[in-house]
Amino acid sequence: MKKWLTLSFIFAVAVNLASIARAQNVMITPLGAAAGEFCVGDRALLFEDPTGVRVLIAPGRTVNGSADPRLGATGSVHVLLIDHPHVDHIGDVFHNNCAGSSTSPFAFPNEGNAPEIAAVHNSAVLVGGELPDFFTQKIRNITGVAPGGCPAATLENSLTVPRASPCVGVIRGGTRMAVMEGASRGVKITTIPAFHAAGASRMHIDEPNVPPGLTGYAGHETGYILRFTNGLSVLWTGDSGLIGDWATQALFYGVNLAVVHGGDLFTMGPDEAAFAVSQLIKPRSVIPEHFNQVSTSGGRVNAGTRLERFIQQLRGPSRSRVIVPLSGVPISCDGQGSCSQ
Repeated sequence: MKKWLTLSFIFAVAVNLASIARAQNVMITPLGAAAGEFCVGDRALLFEDPTGVRVLIAPGRTVNGSADPRLGATGSVHVLLIDHPHVDHIGDVFHNNCAGSSTSPFAFPNEGNAPEIAAVHNSAVLVGGELPDFFTQKIRNITGVAPGGCPAATLENSLTVPRASPCVGVIRGGTRMAVMEGASRGVKITTIPAFHAAGASRMHIDEPNVPPGLTGYAGHETGYILRFTNGLSVLWTGDSGLIGDWATQALFYGVNLAVVHGGDLFTMGPDEAAFAVSQLIKPRSVIPEHFNQVSTSGGRVNAGTRLERFIQQLRGPSRSRVIVPLSGVPISCDGQGSCSQ
């Protein structure tokens, strides 16, 4: 009996310690087109810091507007990040299946999915390039009121969330920090270079429209560095070809988790993405994104896909652990970049 009580006590302590440790983890939820799968148009990731700050990246075509129940109650998307305003990131139509072949319009198709989410959730939109003016106008088109600029208090350029109204803030290489009301620390957000394109689609440009064959000028595309309060440091490549800057950024920001885009043609392919992870960024864990295929079936990686090729090149004891972003399946990351589903 005494031995059983001792074992029970040890087990209870272990469970309690595990729960405490997990409470300090960053939770990342992929918001894709089909539950439990990694699909053609999947881009969106929702990060939640242990302090409660919630950051949504690229809601695109798979988050069903501000009312999508996966986002939580109104006002719970504290920060919205968009690396560039292409339709698959800012959102023109909603994907109803994994292949992206069935779609339906959003509530404000000419304004985009991302601005509508920011407008309703009173998000802080933190973007680079010329996107601050773009988002200011888009949110005004939806609400009738132009959002103000986001605060940048103290040397940390901090702003408090949740907010009573949306705001738009520029980050062109610097850092801002989103702090939960009552907290002393927050999520630090930095923009980094990316090699892609950043023109806004003609459908998202207000009149007078741009000439045929051209897009609206939106400045330079970006990636992001996200540093969370538990020590997790994320390099999100955004849509980009292979660039060596990531090695410097990984060193300076202490990156231990990478989110890499590897769909080929429009971004790095799987070979370049694997090289970036293993030779430049060198994180403990990596989340592949933007692979532009039905990459899984039943949650298992499909043979012959770019995703399979990417994973094969990162196998081995010294390689980064690949976490496939299955829609709706939370990913838990500790401060050292060790992530699990």
